[in-house]
Amino acid sequence: MAVDEATKKQDELELYQIDDKAIVPFFRDHLNELKQFVERQKDKELSLLVLLKQFIRTYRMPFNMQRYMEVQRTFIQQSIHDEMQDRQAAVSHWIQEHAGRHRDRMIQLQCLYLDKVQETLLPEIEMMLGRR
Repeated sequence: MAVDEATKKQDELELYQIDDKAIVPFFRDHLNELKQFVERQKDKELSLLVLLKQFIRTYRMPFNMQRYMEVQRTFIQQSIHDEMQDRQAAVSHWIQEHAGRHRDRMIQLQCLYLDKVQETLLPEIEMMLGRR
């Protein structure tokens, strides 16, 4: 499936919104869950990068929840800016209609970002997991 140029540019812009300083602390904060997840997948002989992506997709957690909520708030503000209805109702409607897709998009972007930072990230994660 071909991806159009506008989508590629949007992906690049959104990738830069990921807080790269939050990635290692994220995995450190969820180290027990990560270890259990990796242990359950060991018979599949997957690379650590693939395992990290699967972990992110399975648990659906942003690296930096505060930043995620700020970005979501911005999307909500942009979406309801022109609506004349009650603000609270508009926000509630946006959450019902778009929050799941927004989180899915953020999780996908985090996985793509792991590809960009794998050279520095994987050795740190291997150390945390006791693989070194």
